[in-house]
Order: sequence, then structure tokens, then C-alpha cells
Amino acid sequence: VKTQQLEVKLSNKTEVDIKKARRKSTQAGDELMRCIDLYNQAQSRWFEEMVTSSMELEKLEVDRVKTIRQHLCRYTMLRRETDMFSQSMLEPVDQLLKSVDPARDRQLWVIEHMTGQIRPVDLDL
Repeated sequence: VKTQQLEVKLSNKTEVDIKKARRKSTQAGDELMRCIDLYNQAQSRWFEEMVTSSMELEKLEVDRVKTIRQHLCRYTMLRRETDMFSQSMLEPVDQLLKSVDPARDRQLWVIEHMTGQIRPVDLDL
């Protein structure tokens, strides 16, 4: 009887252990499925954000290149206009500078200011 009671107790304990193990296994399986779902959601969200971020970065890079190009084009245009303006303004000055004759300028100065009629004498100290 005792042996049978022990066998029944062991059998009941084994059944309880088996039920506990099954419950833990089921819980672990449910937890695994929940983790897989979370992983898949995170992966999907990461992929969407990565694509969106890449597209935004590409757009910003295109805008950056366009802006630099516009500034450089404006600079070269202004430089060209300035050079043309400077060139047209400096051309008469350049022509006048080419026509300068120092000897003739001295002669005109002497005539205008009536100098040079009496030559200065060397001074001795």
C-alpha cells in the first residue's frame, strides 16, 4: 500500500512537474513570439526611417550643391560685371597715363607759373 501510495505521490508530483514544465514552455514560446513580433516591428520601422533619412539627406545634399553653384555663378557674374565696369572706367585713365610726358609737363609748369626765368644759384654753407 505504501509503495502504491509512493508511486501515486511520485506520479502526481511528476504530473505536476510536467504541467509546470509545459506551462513554462508555453510561456517561453509566447514570450519568444512577442519578442519576434517586436523585432519585426523595430526592423520595419528602422528600414522606413533609414529610407526616409536617406532621401532627406540626398535632398539636402542636392540643395547644398545648388546653393553653392548659385553663389559661385553670382560671384562670377558680378566679377565679370565689375571687371567690365572697371575696364571701361580705367580705359580713359590708362590712355591718359600713356600720354603722360614728364618733360612736356615740366615745360607747361614753367610756362604757367612763370618760373625758370632766373635760375637758382648753388648755395654754399
